[in-house]
Amino acid sequence: MREASRQWAAGAAQASVTNNSGYEWANSAPFAIASFGFAEQTPGFVAVPEIAVVRRGRETVKVKVRREGSHSSSPKTPEPLTRPANLHTAPGRMTQGRWRASLDELLRALRAGAASKVVLSRDILVTSESQIDERLLASNLHDRYPSTWVFAAGGLIGATPEMLASVQNGTVRSRVLAGTASPGAGRELLESVKNRNEHHFAVESVARALAPLAEELYVPADPFLLELPNVVHLATDVTAQISGASALDIAGALHPTAAVCGTPTALAFDLLRRLEGTERGRYSGPVGWIDRTGSGEFGIALRCGQLEQDRRAIRLFAGGGIMPDSIPSVELAETSAKMRPMLEALGVEDSRAADLSGAEL
Repeated sequence: MREASRQWAAGAAQASVTNNSGYEWANSAPFAIASFGFAEQTPGFVAVPEIAVVRRGRETVKVKVRREGSHSSSPKTPEPLTRPANLHTAPGRMTQGRWRASLDELLRALRAGAASKVVLSRDILVTSESQIDERLLASNLHDRYPSTWVFAAGGLIGATPEMLASVQNGTVRSRVLAGTASPGAGRELLESVKNRNEHHFAVESVARALAPLAEELYVPADPFLLELPNVVHLATDVTAQISGASALDIAGALHPTAAVCGTPTALAFDLLRRLEGTERGRYSGPVGWIDRTGSGEFGIALRCGQLEQDRRAIRLFAGGGIMPDSIPSVELAETSAKMRPMLEALGVEDSRAADLSGAEL
């Protein structure tokens, strides 16, 4: 991400921007959309839209961007949104059976002191007889989960509730989520020692990463409840004042947090390499946008799926924070609940049963 930040700063300066809106903030164009892998060696995705429709508050503008020496092309007329045909679910690389076996081994390692927390993920595969329209998925997610940040970047589509780094004029905001329960179980979640400890690790990892960079840092003493249609989370909004760093710089400094990897980071990562059979790709990596000034927003790519190359299949991901006192059946149910937004967006009729029907137990 450091190299992406350097190249973006150099490339953005060469862009010619047409802004007839009268809004000063639109002069911060061009905007880049970017997505990076959970692991450093995973290839990332960066795109600069030639035409961007940007909304800020009640103001919406269309921004046209042209690189020096290039010629603008006429925008294509968008095709109608299309629904996928005859969907089927199948086990992923990390079936429920393999995930449970890895979870059992991970719990033994955690109870022996190998790490404090590890986030273990799994996947399922949804196939279609027609190509899957990522615009439709993004639209459905926006309608169903309006309190999340919806993204579509290089075939990675999702609705994340977790903002890794929002950077505007030196103010940095990071929303930390860790600790999950079923809808309506918020009081029990707040009183859960296991979930409060899990959340503390995640908040601590963000604060520790920001502290060397920040002139000011504010970390609330207690979390609040973030209620979504499928789950409820413990959440904490961390804020900082940082000069001279872009959204890409801050996201790179924060990733991976304890909310998606574990703690201590190096020990958790080693356990994941050994026990997690899922190839995460860009799932649980930073995803978002940045402008010419370095301001931008990068969420964590959660509640998402990655389209396969032929676009007739999409791999859905979900994970859970595993602590020494985790209960396997509860953790498995949590991953199923986290897959529901994407299954619903695809139009799978019974999203609760779809994950189980693809299980190899």
